[in-house]
Formats: sequence, structure tokens, C-alpha cells
Amino acid sequence: MTTTNLTVIDRRSSGDEHDHREPLAHHFDTMKQQYEAGKLGMWLFLATEVLLFGGLFCAYAVYRGNHADLFAWGSQFLNVKLGAINTVVLIVSSVTMAIAVTAAQRGRRWPVIVALGITFLCGVTFMAIKSVEYGHKFHENLVWGVGFYEPVDGAQGSPETALAAGPIAGDPVKGRQLWGATCRSCHGLAGEGVTGQGKDIRTSEFIYARDDAELVAFVNVGRMPFDPLNETGIQMPPKGGNPMLKDPDLFDIIAYLRTFMVPIEDDGGDTGKDTATTGDDTAPTAGLAQTPAATRDTAPPETGFWIPKSTIPPPPAGPPGVDAAYVDDFVGRSGEYRAGPADPGPDENRPENAHVFFGLYFLMTGLHAVHVLAGLGLIAWLMFRTVFGHFTSNYFTPIDLGGLYWHIVDLIWIFLFPLFYLIR
Repeated sequence: MTTTNLTVIDRRSSGDEHDHREPLAHHFDTMKQQYEAGKLGMWLFLATEVLLFGGLFCAYAVYRGNHADLFAWGSQFLNVKLGAINTVVLIVSSVTMAIAVTAAQRGRRWPVIVALGITFLCGVTFMAIKSVEYGHKFHENLVWGVGFYEPVDGAQGSPETALAAGPIAGDPVKGRQLWGATCRSCHGLAGEGVTGQGKDIRTSEFIYARDDAELVAFVNVGRMPFDPLNETGIQMPPKGGNPMLKDPDLFDIIAYLRTFMVPIEDDGGDTGKDTATTGDDTAPTAGLAQTPAATRDTAPPETGFWIPKSTIPPPPAGPPGVDAAYVDDFVGRSGEYRAGPADPGPDENRPENAHVFFGLYFLMTGLHAVHVLAGLGLIAWLMFRTVFGHFTSNYFTPIDLGGLYWHIVDLIWIFLFPLFYLIR
């Protein structure tokens, strides 16, 4: 008994259950049964892929329906030409993959190798173009989350420009919340220290001898246990263990720290450090000079039993995204940021939470790119096996199933391209 392109090998006619020819697997009776089972398994897998991307397309539809301005604004930063080229590249790859499947069914080995090779090169070309697009987005900070609102390197308002213009005036009120969420667990409620965690810093000569910018630079690096200046033998992690803190946040913390610092009385000796002979703010130490006296008096240290909401570093904000107050405050203190690759200043048309567009863009196109990479690995494996003659007109199932996977990957991009690049 035979079928088209699939020779039936009936194990039941053999006296020995394990006496069968490759490539028929031991748990199948016939080549036809093996082929149909593999085809069914692949379709079930592709159904899960449809569910995965279907959920993302639903999320896209919800966001687009409720915040059309985000997509109208964000799509202007996508390169339609590169997206169109990638679309053509994937369509060509689908054609060559179909040619490879047909050639495999006919037992023509070298046409299969050539067709798979062209498909592989098309996939590599797609990823190369996509890497160019992604590189541009990362360079211009067109990304998800708070990174979207940070100034572009070398742009007006960059951290280097802001610090060169003068020290940043920290806000002790905001610093109090950050202190409670990050620093309090080691240095106590008002800098009195915590046994086994951190020392009392209220009269620290190290702090008095440095201005705010120097202390911010120190906190960014931290101090290791083996540092000769480390008197406790306990590591101080960079940024107090909270990598989400930015320089403006650290200036706020330093401003709050200044409010409970106790001036060191001058004993008449020459210590080589700036000290305060009185509590008069007209003669501050070098450390206090960066925080105006009037500002420090408006935020006295807490004297009661105060427990902040959490001593765990706050997580990054999720959708709908970044708190508008945080963005306004960040921009107000660090200067104007570049909103686009051709715009050296802020974009007045930028909608609120514009980073959500790029969050969806990277999520959906990035997940698709991962599938393309998996497809490239699959195609390389099929080419290797074809070169060594593992496939014949009677056994081409892996190539057929690989073609199905590659087609669904191409089809998903056919939807992604117009949704992000073309619809305004």
C-alpha cells in the first residue's frame, strides 16, 4: 500500500515490532501516520502562537482605541522605507521556503539547499535592518519607561550640561521620601545609624568636607568593604542598592540629609577641614553650603516614630506609564530633552505617556524578531540535514513543518508593518 510521496511501511506485517526502516520513528506504524501526527502537532503549536500574538493585537487595539494620539505621534519616528523593505524581504523568503518544500517532495536535494539558503539570507537581512532601526531608537531614547524622558547624550539638558552650569538644588521634601525608601534601612530615620547596617552620619566629617555634587558622585559608586576608608566593614552598594535613582533624586536625598546634620564645633585646632563654630547658617561648612539655609529650615528632621510606606526601593512605573508629575519635575530640573531625532528641543505636540507607543512597538516587534531568530536556527538545521541526504521524496516532514512555521512568522509581520508604520 502506497500514497503520494509517502511510502507506507507497515510495522504490523513484521514479526519483530522493532524491525523497521528509518526514518520511521518507533512509536508510529506507517510513514503516513507519522507525517499526519507531525502536521497536527505543528498546527497545534501554531495555534498557541496565534493566541500569543492575538492577545498582543488585542492590547494594541485597546490602546489605539483609547489613545489614538500616541500612535499618530509615535509612528512619525518609524522608518517606513526600512519597514517596507523588510516586508518585501519576508515575502520573498516565504516564496523560497515554499519552493524548498516542493523540491523536497520531489526528492531534488540541491534545489532544496539553494532555496533554504536564500530563505536564510532573507532572514538575516531582515534582522540586520531591524537592528539598524532598534539602534536608532536606543540612541534617541525612543524607548519604553522612564528612559524615554532622559536627555539624549550631548543634547541640551544632558546631565553633564546641567552639572557644568552649577550645582543642582535638591528638594529635601522629595528627598525625605527617597531617604525612607532607600537609605533609612541602613542609616536610620534621621541618620542615627542602624547597628550592623550603617553608622551614625549626623556628625560625619566625610560629609561635611564635601559638597553636594561630590557626595552624589560618591553615592553613585558606593564603597566596598575592603576600602581603607570603610570603618564598618560593610559594603555600601552603588546608589544605596536602588539602581532606579537618578542624579536629581540623589541631590534631593543629599538635601534632606543636610537637614539633620549636626554642625561640628570648632575646638580651636586645625583639622584641615571646614567646620562650623556655631549653628549660624551664615557660616556653613563646605558640605552645607550647597543647600540653602532657608530650604533646610523648611524641612526639619522628623522627631516622632515615622514609618514610611515601604523601605523597599520602589519599582519602575508600569502602564499607563510614568507619573506626569515625575516627568514635569525631571524636565524642569535637568533641562529640555530632545523629543525626536531631528528636534533639538521639546516637542509641544508630544502626548502624555508617549513612551507607551514605543513600549508596544518593542514588545510586539521584538517578540517577532525572537521568532525570526528561532526560524533562522531551524532553517540552518534543515540545510545541514539536507546536505547530508537525510531527506527524500518519501521523508520531507521536517522541511514541510519548518515551512509552516516560517510562513506564520512572515504573516505576523504582514500585520505588524501596517499597524505601526502605515496607519497614522
